[in-house]
Formats: sequence, structure tokens, C-alpha cells
Amino acid sequence: MVETPAPRVPPLNDLYVYVTDRCNCACKHCWIVPDPNASKDDPKHFLALDVFEAAALEAKPLGLRSVKWTGGEPTIHPQFAELLALQKEHGLNGRVETNGLEITAELARALKDSGVSHISVSLDGSRPETHDTIRGVSGAHRRALRGVKYLTEVGYKPQLIMTLMRENIGELESLLDLAQEVGAGSVKLNIVQPTLRGEDLHSSGGTLSIHELVDLNRRVDQELRPRYKFRIFYDIPMAFRPLKRILDGDACSICGIMTILGLLADGSYALCGIGENLPEMVFGRAGHGDLEHIWKEHPVLLRIRQGLPSQLQGICQRCLLKGACLGSCVAQNYYRSNDLLAPYWFCEMAEQEGLFPTGRLR
Repeated sequence: MVETPAPRVPPLNDLYVYVTDRCNCACKHCWIVPDPNASKDDPKHFLALDVFEAAALEAKPLGLRSVKWTGGEPTIHPQFAELLALQKEHGLNGRVETNGLEITAELARALKDSGVSHISVSLDGSRPETHDTIRGVSGAHRRALRGVKYLTEVGYKPQLIMTLMRENIGELESLLDLAQEVGAGSVKLNIVQPTLRGEDLHSSGGTLSIHELVDLNRRVDQELRPRYKFRIFYDIPMAFRPLKRILDGDACSICGIMTILGLLADGSYALCGIGENLPEMVFGRAGHGDLEHIWKEHPVLLRIRQGLPSQLQGICQRCLLKGACLGSCVAQNYYRSNDLLAPYWFCEMAEQEGLFPTGRLR
């Protein structure tokens, strides 16, 4: 009997650091559902400095080169500046995902000094009332734009992220105009994932239909991208992207699942932030000296390495781009079906509605 060779162990390039499970917003589409009323003084909800340092020391021999600071909202961490200093001390590149509300001139300088190379700021509408309603916080729009101003003043060209839903789709062009006005480097258009609050938004009809999202893809490519100097990324599965965009390196939103690991606020290693809701996606704790074993031997990670892309199911199995897309979002696929190799929900629905591009199928 011929044994199947063990999958190659890739380098652990990135830690996605969920520095807190708290947030200062209560967004309609959030897939983590942090409690905006939780005490900022309760340390159990915030990653400890020594835990991050332990994780960095464990991960660097495995290939760690960069961290993505996220949450919850990373900037509400009471020692976020100290975490950035540790990132710099360990020679790591940084990226930040933020709602921008707590960005001050001082924090913007600390981000720049630490080696953070890319910052994304969420802005879900050009009109304050739209953004504030989606985010659940009065004044959020004004504060986010203030944060963008501080970032541009220290040399950043931040990316703005708009999550598309029925409530804000009419403001897409005006948001792109605003992005150009405030000095954004790019705009990313996200599709609401059917997870937790996003699942409720889908059920209530608050999201765009697959047909509308596919039509928008054509509009973005043919009408909107030529109109603006900055890049516009649209978070639609790779099979729907024009070939020219793929050849130009439009890999935005393609998850690097093979080379990343999540670090949760309590110090747990996890597949990603979904570990906050699915305990079976948590793999151990930082500082216990067992990250090498986790990275090389954990059954979930082995299942992913052995199964992607050859064992993807449904429409993903037949897609010509599965080797690059890798099922789009493994965490979302598992949340929906309890199977890491299940087909991606968007592509499955597109196939059912006759909208999946047949030229991308075997």
C-alpha cells in the first residue's frame, strides 16, 4: 500500500492579531459581534504585551515576517502603541484594520514609526447619517474622516473599505469621490458575509442579491475603475474577476490561509477570528512553547493543507481558479457547513441562479 506523502509545511508568514474582542462600534454586518458596552479596563479582553512577545518569539523561527492588527477594534487597546513598538523591535512589518474613530495625530505618528505599511479604514457611506447608522455610533463618520486626515498628514494613503449593502449602495460613487478628495490610496468594496450579524442582515433582505453583486462587478470594471486614479478592489470571488485584473495581480481578498495563523485577545492561537465563536478552531495558547508542533501537526491545519485545493467540493471543485482561490474563505465555509472544504456560499448561489461564469469551469 502506497502512503500519501505528508503535505509540505509552509512558512508561517503572518499572524493575524485580534488584539481585543471589544469594539467601539456595533456594526450591522459584523462577523465577530464584539460588545461595545464592555469595560475598557477589563484586561481579559485585551491581548497582553508579554503574550504577543511570546507569540512573536515562537513564530519567527517558523517564518514570521508580518502581523495584521485587527479585532474588535485594535486602536482601543490601552497599550496599542506599546504593541506597535514590539512589532518594530522584532523587525516585523505591520498592517492595520481600523474603524478610524480613535486615530489621533500621536497614534498616526506611532503607526508610521513602527513600520506599519498599510492601513485600512472602514467607511460605509459618503453621508454621515448612513455610515453612523450602519456603525451604530453617532459621529462615527466625522471621527473616521478625522482619523484619515491624521494618517495622510504623516504620509499614509490609507485604503477605505466600504461594505456593500442595500442601505448604502446608492452612495458608492459619492464615496469614491470622497476617497479621492481625502487622499485615499485605494478603495475596497466588501460583500457582507452570512456570519453572525451578517447572517441576520442576509435574512432580513438588507444585502444585495447575487445578481446585483455580479452586475456591480461589470460596472466597477467598465465604468468606475477607469474614472479614478486610485485602485478599486471588489471583494468578489476570483472566478468572477476579469482575466486582465487577475493577470495584473488583483489578488485582493484572496486569503493566504496556508501561511497565516490567528492570535486571539486571550492569547489563543486560532484559524482566524472565527475562533472567538467556534472553539474547535482554537489550537493552543501562546507562550507554552508548542507553536511549532501546532503549526506542523494540528489536524485542522493538516486537513487544510491536504485538502486544498484538490478536495474542495461542489462548484469549487470544478472551478478552474481553485488553485489560486482556495475556496475563498475556509472559515466562512466551515461556519456555514461544518466542513473546511465546503464550497463558498457566493459561488454556490451563483451557480444555482445560472450566474457562475461557465468559462471558468472544467
